[in-house]
Amino acid sequence: MLIPPLLLLNLFVVIVMLSIGLRVSSGELFDILRNRVLFVRTMLANCFLIPAIGFLLVRIFPLTADASVGILLLAAIPGTPIALQFTRQAKTRLAFAAAMTFALSLVSIVMTPLAVELMPETAQRNQRPMLLLVTSVALYIALPLCAGLWAARRAPKIAPRLVLPLGVLASIVFIFLMWETRLARREAFNAIRGGGTILAMLSLLLLSMLIGWLIGGPDRESRRVLATSTGMRSVIVVLYVARYCFPDTNVYMIPIVYISLMVPTNLLFHLAFTGWHKLRPAAEA
Repeated sequence: MLIPPLLLLNLFVVIVMLSIGLRVSSGELFDILRNRVLFVRTMLANCFLIPAIGFLLVRIFPLTADASVGILLLAAIPGTPIALQFTRQAKTRLAFAAAMTFALSLVSIVMTPLAVELMPETAQRNQRPMLLLVTSVALYIALPLCAGLWAARRAPKIAPRLVLPLGVLASIVFIFLMWETRLARREAFNAIRGGGTILAMLSLLLLSMLIGWLIGGPDRESRRVLATSTGMRSVIVVLYVARYCFPDTNVYMIPIVYISLMVPTNLLFHLAFTGWHKLRPAAEA
């Protein structure tokens, strides 16, 4: 690999959060969190309902022990910044998308140690995943978002001009990230296919997206954001946990394959969403 995938992911998140900070105000971000009904729904779905679905899936499908652990971790830990590649396209709900990404990333800090504690005795207690997670949220999400908000306030005429080039750069970095990880994702896919593992993960993804859509309320853009934010689980955190708490196992392959499922699924979802709402006014006319 020319560039380590984690470095590419961190660069992508920094660029997107900086861009969002240039386009929204701090008041808009806090207004989202004041919508208590929607916020509580989102938290309950991500912290209780989807973990329960993960528990049912590992009981229904004939999975290996490593696959079961990986799926349970994915179901329990929400909030991946990869969702920003899709949710940032919801221009009318951009602040909502940013707030949900940040909030779910904070929730993952609480959910990660709880998930590890509930895992089998084979789990090795290790604080390093938590330290990496807290550092990542602070450096790659909170700091660039605050920097963007500060720059927009200090240079209101220049900030809007930076949004488009930053958006293009973020898309290029994301595409390169997917290209650089293609071989690792293919190897993981070939290693775990069979026994219902892929079907169990796809079920988790689709059911999570459906739940996100249903809790989004009447606003279609909110539904769009929550479908992606809820369906895309925290694959990077699960990789951290697999590496440091489940060494010498194949648990790490589960989040790698989940990326291969959630990216094209969400791409198709957002293309269909955009196409449907572009054609709908013409059909109604």
